[in-house]
Amino acid sequence: MPQVKIEPVTLKPDRYRHVVKTRATVFVLTYLCFFPFGHLVGRLLGYAGDKRWLMMPVLALPMVSALFAAIVAAQWMASEAFQAFLNPGGSRAPAAISSRVESLVARGRYEEAAAEFAALRATYPHDIPLLRVEAEFHAGVGNNPQRAVQTLNQLRRVAGVPGSVERYATHRLLDLYLGVLADPGRAMVELRRMADRFPDTPDGQGALAELRRRRDHLAQDQTQT
Repeated sequence: MPQVKIEPVTLKPDRYRHVVKTRATVFVLTYLCFFPFGHLVGRLLGYAGDKRWLMMPVLALPMVSALFAAIVAAQWMASEAFQAFLNPGGSRAPAAISSRVESLVARGRYEEAAAEFAALRATYPHDIPLLRVEAEFHAGVGNNPQRAVQTLNQLRRVAGVPGSVERYATHRLLDLYLGVLADPGRAMVELRRMADRFPDTPDGQGALAELRRRRDHLAQDQTQT
């Protein structure tokens, strides 16, 4: 039985403990490695003899602390927490996790799973992972390609959506229009969108080439008739 899985994005308590222990270990090892620098700074500050050795761990501590603070700051700036700080309105909600959806899909209760997805989307309308999983569900075992199209379009409208996610959504829309929905007109629209939105990428260039090929083919057919 095919399954739709919503990848959890939150850490469980045991994962938290593991992360804390790992970071503490790395901090201690790095701290020990900074002892020679502490010894050097002590020498530059004029400490001599035993006093220099005693000051070595003291002087090493602020250096390694500053290093770790810079690393944590860099990680935070790259995280969604920082994006949420920049955008208090919240363009994206925390990733929605529902073991109930996974259970319903695994048991083949697709209508109930679709209803659960709709409820989750109402609560988390800008959640990128949720929208991706729901779109794949409707395009696959949910057997509702029109709903998949709506979900993919909603995914593309999320404020600040990464280009890679937008390209994914457009590719999936093309799959649907050229496949089960058999709508070449809409496929042409999506090819043009891809070419216009990402002209300097392989996706955009490939879409432009395919768009030209299809137009040439259409013109040829019209000439022959």
